[in-house]
Amino acid sequence: MLIFSVFSCFRVSVAKNQNPAFILLIYCVLAVFLRFFSFFPSVIDHDESTYLEIARMLLNGKTLYVDMVDIKPPGIFLILAGFQSVFSYSLFVIRLLVAIWIALTSFILYLSARVLLSDGRAAVASGIIYIFFISTWSFYGISITPEIFFNIFTISALFVLIKNKKPVRYFWAGLFAGIGFFIKYLVLFDFTAFVLFFLVLEIRKLKLGGIPVFFRLVFAGIGFLIPFMMANLWYYLNGHFDAFYNITYLAPSKYPSEFDPWKMLKFLLDFHLRFLPLFIFYYYALFHRGFSNSSLKTTRNLGILWSLMALVAVLLAGKTFGHYMIQLMLPVSLVAGVFFFNREAPSRLERFLHSKIALVAFMVLILGVSAMKIEYILKKDVPREIAAYLEPKLKTEDVIYTGNYHHIIYYLLKKDSPTKYVHRSLLTAEHHIHALDIDAEREFQQIMAQRPVYIIVKKEYPVKTMQDFIRENYKFEKEFDGEVFLFKRKEIENP
Repeated sequence: MLIFSVFSCFRVSVAKNQNPAFILLIYCVLAVFLRFFSFFPSVIDHDESTYLEIARMLLNGKTLYVDMVDIKPPGIFLILAGFQSVFSYSLFVIRLLVAIWIALTSFILYLSARVLLSDGRAAVASGIIYIFFISTWSFYGISITPEIFFNIFTISALFVLIKNKKPVRYFWAGLFAGIGFFIKYLVLFDFTAFVLFFLVLEIRKLKLGGIPVFFRLVFAGIGFLIPFMMANLWYYLNGHFDAFYNITYLAPSKYPSEFDPWKMLKFLLDFHLRFLPLFIFYYYALFHRGFSNSSLKTTRNLGILWSLMALVAVLLAGKTFGHYMIQLMLPVSLVAGVFFFNREAPSRLERFLHSKIALVAFMVLILGVSAMKIEYILKKDVPREIAAYLEPKLKTEDVIYTGNYHHIIYYLLKKDSPTKYVHRSLLTAEHHIHALDIDAEREFQQIMAQRPVYIIVKKEYPVKTMQDFIRENYKFEKEFDGEVFLFKRKEIENP
């Protein structure tokens, strides 16, 4: 009964109290609760491990694309480096901050929906839907990805466009979107949808205020390009422009991915089935004729264009990585919130939303989504176990190589990778080697020249050069989890 009373108070408060601070608090509590068990494991996704380690190396004075290489723009590394410099290197703390970042994104989505719809309940629902979207499945938002970070700048760009009526809003919206572009280039598709929609809307309403369309586009373009051009300028002035150019302008075109319609269709179906209740809200709001309010029509039209452009961005990549769909979650959440619009909702829905059954269903949903993460704390954390074993044995100057195993161990031990290709697959996967023009043999020679004190291998290292080097110069020391082997350099003896 106590839990029931708490949730009853929660529902009444959200319905009546539209104080922004209160809404933000609710979003923070919900995001943290749904994601809480995911704060503990050392590894959720290999890319996440790469982002964390490269960010740590940035704080140690290393230069991105020179001392460590990744195909992503600088944005995500700078954000994580900022988190680490202010709040510590703790994985728990970093993931807690990511949950709060998601809550802030939902809050700006809520503010945007409030302006568009003039309806508090629908706006609150949009934010809650986004939190559920991004906090349910491991590879649809639980691991740290660029999409989680750029979405806050995408929705901020939209909020500026709908809140401010002056032509200068296109510059500020462009600046927010440009920061998002600095995190991942596909933000360009979202911003294109926004600019097209609002320019057409203003032209139709003859509210251009004496400023020609061309100049509004110029404002948007200038704002959008500022962050990216600043990065170009920084690398140029510091003598590293070639490295920046190779990764930013050349490497992406070398990652060919053939478009397979059947594969992409299955990808979309999987996304829909995993989030079926949320998509029911979305499609109902899009196609139900009972929603006749003019603000609803504007929101739906914006949602359709935005969804289509985001979907094009996802499909153009030609890859079926779940986190790519995070870009689509914002427009879907905005439109899905319309389902709960006060003055247009079906009477049956109204009765259901005010029933005890709805309250219990919401409680069960929250507890169920949170419980899905319990496996994270039940599963044996082998990388953390290895790091704990090595930490007292290592000196500050000692080099280790995590081989074909989890490179999060560098981060846990605060050790730099002996190769600038931090992600373990960059030196073993042919498509990475080709795209980044890696001289793999030379890179292995450089690793061997540093004579790592310890090398970690899962089963067997997939490259013969390293196999031979380990066999000749290292001795087996310890086995972890039946398939992970720790090797120590032969001339290093325990005191």
